[in-house]
Amino acid sequence: MKRLSFLTIALFGFMAVSYSQTNPRREIMSNSHNERIEPTYSVDYLMLDKATFLLIGLQKVDVKRIRLGKKEPVIYITTNLAVVLNGELLSTPKEKEKLAAIQLADIELIQKIEKEQAIELYGKKGKRGVLVIQSKP
Repeated sequence: MKRLSFLTIALFGFMAVSYSQTNPRREIMSNSHNERIEPTYSVDYLMLDKATFLLIGLQKVDVKRIRLGKKEPVIYITTNLAVVLNGELLSTPKEKEKLAAIQLADIELIQKIEKEQAIELYGKKGKRGVLVIQSKP
């Protein structure tokens, strides 16, 4: 159960809070019929559903910033991790923007590699860990 990290608990704790009618962020929780809306997670520009997001297993040290979408039910997460997309190392925010073009259905593999193994594989650019993404051919 250690996978239920600070980040996971914080995000679900936030989403579970009951909002009052006067809360401007109420649309994150429900629509006009008071039905619960599941958020989408944007991890370094890559849009993920809840199940895929949880599989990654981000920890508090992996996260640089979390913010909520103003009008859409999206939780934006910026990480400290380098990203390897189809073998190409993306380490800067500008390079990570390439992830916005990838659809969840096109992802074959997504996994987080911890620091020690990431340093062995990718050198000092992997010092904070690496998120490996392989898209379908």
